[in-house]
Amino acid sequence: MNFVEFMESIKKHIKEYLPESYQDAQIMIQEQRKLNKRYMGLSVRRPEDTVIPTVDLTELYKKCKGFQEIHIGEILQDIALLVQKEREPFDIDCLTDYGEAKKHLFMRVSDIDKNAHVLGGAPYVEREDLAITFHIAVEENEEGRASAIITNRMMENYGVTRNQLYKDALENSPVINPVRIENMGELLGRMALEEMKAMGASAEEILEAKDRMDETNQDNPLLVVTNETGIDGAAAVFCPGVMDQIGEELKGDFFILPSSVHEMIACSDDGSLTYQELREMVTEINQSQVAPEDRLTDEVYHYDTKERVFEKAESFVERKRAKEQDIETGIS
Repeated sequence: MNFVEFMESIKKHIKEYLPESYQDAQIMIQEQRKLNKRYMGLSVRRPEDTVIPTVDLTELYKKCKGFQEIHIGEILQDIALLVQKEREPFDIDCLTDYGEAKKHLFMRVSDIDKNAHVLGGAPYVEREDLAITFHIAVEENEEGRASAIITNRMMENYGVTRNQLYKDALENSPVINPVRIENMGELLGRMALEEMKAMGASAEEILEAKDRMDETNQDNPLLVVTNETGIDGAAAVFCPGVMDQIGEELKGDFFILPSSVHEMIACSDDGSLTYQELREMVTEINQSQVAPEDRLTDEVYHYDTKERVFEKAESFVERKRAKEQDIETGIS
């Protein structure tokens, strides 16, 4: 069964697995366009529904493809459960009234070129080749946070400007998604120590391992910048004061590596690695370890703590070189 046949079968038979209250529902399959992702989504809409879940048929087909033992009936049963899952009542004012909407406002960051299909209809702020977009958190549960991107039409209806959205998002994003900055070595070390403990290592062995890790982290600190949920946390680096805080912890200028849309990695600009070497590293990791929908960019950025400038690392090197030439010219 190819993907088109799969979608047609789902649309044709889904009501057979839903109760009587859904028999007059409208069944729609449409392309869904989101940041870093496009997929075909199924929605089942009843007149009284205010929250309508969308089932990602593209991802579902990928998971099921090749597993001949999975019967289409089992897939339909799973979809029916998702459709009927009880959700929190949705306050429509969250989307229509800006006074209410801005209480739920937060930022995400994405690659401008890769997301032209979404950014063409939404306000955003450019930071080099990155786009900061504005979103409204509409639901949060154990499965994560559901949100809606603010479109140009919504911004017009709110009667606000892009600059106002940006100002409010900067203030509210750390409230919705508190920033978390953590030493990467400590993060990985804690996971390793927990694994050692689970495997029955003695207290003395764990303490020795911790001492070795602490010494390594002190010599070569890397900071993970994300939010408390770890979801869409790359935008945390743009929250007020965060870059200055990183500069204080790393004691000077630093590079910013876009690990994924979920986190950034900050490392000291201490001369141990060039930005070209770092960019090669980011590119290789993106290609081999990061899912396409989670990739941010292959670029490497730099923060100048004295002038408080965020820019591409290449631009920083060129600016620094030009400044040095100006100084030499002045001396001569």
